[in-house]
Amino acid sequence: MNETEAILFDAYGTVLDVGTYHRDITQHVVQQSKTLFGIATSVDEFNAYWNKEFELAFHDVIAYCGEFRNMRDLYGISTKNVFHRYGIHVQDAYIQELNYIYKKMLDEAVTILPDVKKTLDTLYANGLRLGMVSNGDTEELSAHLNGVSDLFEVIITSEELEVYKPHPRIFNETLQKMGIAREKTAFVGDSIISDICGAKKAGLKTIWYNKRRRTPTHGLCPDFEIRDMAEVLQMV
Repeated sequence: MNETEAILFDAYGTVLDVGTYHRDITQHVVQQSKTLFGIATSVDEFNAYWNKEFELAFHDVIAYCGEFRNMRDLYGISTKNVFHRYGIHVQDAYIQELNYIYKKMLDEAVTILPDVKKTLDTLYANGLRLGMVSNGDTEELSAHLNGVSDLFEVIITSEELEVYKPHPRIFNETLQKMGIAREKTAFVGDSIISDICGAKKAGLKTIWYNKRRRTPTHGLCPDFEIRDMAEVLQMV
């Protein structure tokens, strides 16, 4: 990848570590569900239902089957639909309250791991042009990138463009804003579908940040696979 002039990064799960955030918010809702509604369920069961509802809501948006919803809205829709599975019809005000708690827990959980920060600093110091393409919400991402946002020439969110990865448009518009050729650009992300599939569709070199040692799905194969972010430095 010696010809690479720019590297684009995913945000959450790649540059930003969220720890056990997703399980923690599920644990919170399960505890509240038992207290408020008498729902006897496990974290694993509730989380499985939530993931399914999120996939359905997310697919409707990326397939243009409905109006655009930002990530925070999709979390609320998914949670409300899980309650419906248990025969509970919750008020929108309660879902908004949960979404506020979700956001607060994310704010507390999110961090930039030292090896990731060091890698970004080194790439920037070596003259690589850096950009970010995230399915996150603009205001939240801006707050969470405190300390590294200046390293990125361009930061694009799905909320800003009203389109989610893996749609190639979000990658293409990022390239256009940076004025960089796709053949000279690589993308680093942790999602095999949103990141690797999307970046491949946009004609970018792909680097799968697979620190959890997962197996590729849907027959997708990244150009490169790394376990540690510092490995990027060996490629450019």
